[in-house]
Amino acid sequence: MHTPFIFLAPVTFLIAVSALAAPAGAQSPFPTTDTTRKTFLVPGERAGASVFPRVNYPETQPKVPGEIDWAHYHSSEEIEWFMQKWAREHPDLVSLYEVGKSFGGRPIWQVTLTNTRTGKHTDKPAAFFEGGRHSGEITATESAFYLLWYLVDRYGKDPEVTALLDRKAVYIRPLNNPDGSDMYRHTAQANRSTVRPHDTDGDGLLDEDPGEDLDGDGYIRDMRKFVGKGKGDWEIDPRDSRRRLMRRAQGRGDWMVYSEGIDNDLDGRYNEDGVGGLDLHRNYPENWRPEPGKDETGRGYTQFGAGEYPLSEPETRSVVLFLLTHPNVGVVNTMDTQVPMHLRPPSTCVSEECMFPADLALYQHFDSVGLSITKYPWAGDVFKTYNTRIPVNPITGDTARPSPLFGHSPDFGYFQYGAIWYGDELWNGGRERDYDGNGVVEQWEVLRYCDENLGGRCFKAWTKYQHPQLGEVEIGGFNPKFYVQNGPPEMMEPWARNQALFNLYMAQSLPLMEITDTRLGALSGTQADSATHVLVVTVRNAGRIPTALDQAQRVKIVRPDLVSARFAKDAKSRVMGRPEEFWLGGGESRTVTVRLRLDAADRVFHARAASTRGGVAEREVRVD
Repeated sequence: MHTPFIFLAPVTFLIAVSALAAPAGAQSPFPTTDTTRKTFLVPGERAGASVFPRVNYPETQPKVPGEIDWAHYHSSEEIEWFMQKWAREHPDLVSLYEVGKSFGGRPIWQVTLTNTRTGKHTDKPAAFFEGGRHSGEITATESAFYLLWYLVDRYGKDPEVTALLDRKAVYIRPLNNPDGSDMYRHTAQANRSTVRPHDTDGDGLLDEDPGEDLDGDGYIRDMRKFVGKGKGDWEIDPRDSRRRLMRRAQGRGDWMVYSEGIDNDLDGRYNEDGVGGLDLHRNYPENWRPEPGKDETGRGYTQFGAGEYPLSEPETRSVVLFLLTHPNVGVVNTMDTQVPMHLRPPSTCVSEECMFPADLALYQHFDSVGLSITKYPWAGDVFKTYNTRIPVNPITGDTARPSPLFGHSPDFGYFQYGAIWYGDELWNGGRERDYDGNGVVEQWEVLRYCDENLGGRCFKAWTKYQHPQLGEVEIGGFNPKFYVQNGPPEMMEPWARNQALFNLYMAQSLPLMEITDTRLGALSGTQADSATHVLVVTVRNAGRIPTALDQAQRVKIVRPDLVSARFAKDAKSRVMGRPEEFWLGGGESRTVTVRLRLDAADRVFHARAASTRGGVAEREVRVD
């Protein structure tokens, strides 16, 4: 089952992945990665090599190499191979390019989808969708990749998709963190986000206590040890008749439960400082706060996983820089797993207190539509809705209350970038059925659903193991990769598809500048500004979203909409006076007057309406 896969906790990290298996005698359609073992030593990190065997999970194997299917989780090589294929086959529709390098030096690839025969992508309103920021949250990558496939496959067949890509642009980045994502797909290891070494446990060492797959099944599950009545913090949950499920019983249980592995640094904890530890979703500049221990007063807010400074991580930095240089983007979703929830700003305040009412109403519209498409149980802001979605913590009994989160992408997206920006969470951790109807799907219900619908294969029975430090333990528990954090492959497609359809709806809602009417009239007499004609142009925003949210106007992320005239020769001397500046609400029309100075040679020109987020529209005007 395993082939060698070796690396040290690196400052430069390259993961060695061999080509996907092909039928005997056939050559894999996917490129072969450099499999040379690479070792990087950095002072302060743990000494000695960490051996992480490569695991050929059946969940990551295609049904037929080179053919698309949605019954497995795609590797980075597969995703890149298909993106290259579609770019070759549809050069007028698909553009593939590198937008940056990951921490480990790997290319980060992105696709632009638009019909280039109808105009440049920068002249069109645009949406941006990202997956794969968090190493193990690979359902989000599948949804971004699904949307990419869906748009390519249906262009020219589906009128709505065709109209979208003829008039708008969609930027898709399926895999923003290839280092961590490949580690997750091809080894038993997992981490929160980037593989940059991190002192997660605060002992001055980096990545010195990762998990170990002691029983060799390809997963880092749980270990339980019987310690005697009343001497432990866990007990067997009586709601599972097969005695598999554990529940907390602080100070009154019979068992201790640990993460599978060795206490490498002998601090009494297990796997508390594995590979990496920073969080790319706490590294955005809006309301960024330093890591714990970095606030020299000891009285300020801090944020675990925030990084050394805002945008310190190349993966996050590449997203922000791309968007700041592409202000035509009006809709964004940077996706993760698992809650599930349509997750939006704000993250540090109550929506009604810190968002413009019109902007909030628009977000609430998308909340509602999202729920109707995906059937997620929740939609709303991070600060309140996310943190109070379960009123009472079933483990601690604490009452939920609003709580801040810092350096979060939706807050950057709204407060600094002025866009409709979600950070949606896909998959539900197997919480498919509330058997007792109490409104909370508990672990015993997750396990029961697994037994009844998936033959119990989501949970590995506890098996005795002689641990070098703890003595006799039992190893078992839920499948951490393909049930808890992401669904079994056969359950993945509906989640990927429904989330993609919500993103598609938002892209279809982008502002869209249109010219619906033009009239040119001659002026009589001599004008003080030398104008000879008046051009009257009626423009309309054919989209649902305004050409500028109120917040976008406040922070000046977009320029006002303008109507002008474009001539074959220099136009500056022909437009008289100061242009009228405006923004258009969703579905709103406006009539604008432009004073022109024309001469006898001017027979044809173009009325031009330009909007930062609504795109550019032109219409030919003939001079009688």
